[in-house]
Amino acid sequence: MRRLRVLVFGLLLLAGAASGPGQAASPALAATVVQASVLSADSIRFKLVTYLARGDIAGAIVMYEAHTGQAAPAWLMDLQVAYSVANQAAGRCQQVARLIHTAFGKLGQTPQYIAFRTDETKPFMVFELVNGKSPSVSHNAYHVAVRAGDLIYDAYTGPLGMKLSDYLSRLHAQYPVVWEVVVSP
Repeated sequence: MRRLRVLVFGLLLLAGAASGPGQAASPALAATVVQASVLSADSIRFKLVTYLARGDIAGAIVMYEAHTGQAAPAWLMDLQVAYSVANQAAGRCQQVARLIHTAFGKLGQTPQYIAFRTDETKPFMVFELVNGKSPSVSHNAYHVAVRAGDLIYDAYTGPLGMKLSDYLSRLHAQYPVVWEVVVSP
């Protein structure tokens, strides 16, 4: 009976995990929340995953430290850094992808690296942000992000990620952009 209550609690958290108007919880992390919901609702892992499903990395760090009395693990601190605006610049995608990939692995997911390429004679790619700005993501016809579940994650998507079709509609280059799963960034 307790297990059922915890599962229902986890599902309710998912339903209310929106972080703002029009934003829902990450389905990849939401799946982890459901998996974690069979754990006690008081467990650190469960709480950590629910914070991350809402995109609240800073809250996850504070909660972890408060409940364990220890510093947050390096992969969690690195995840916060990965999504920083400072990483929304050409040449930083590979390191960002490694950080995000590691974090998803630690959360029990099976992340994949996704490489985006365009014609090398016109190597620039830009990403159209919600605020209308379009920072350059590549000067060498190559960009990489992480796919977990149905979503793509990088410094441009933030912790809530973005569907591949939406991501591709915002990734622009003079020539078509193609993508493929790769083993390493």
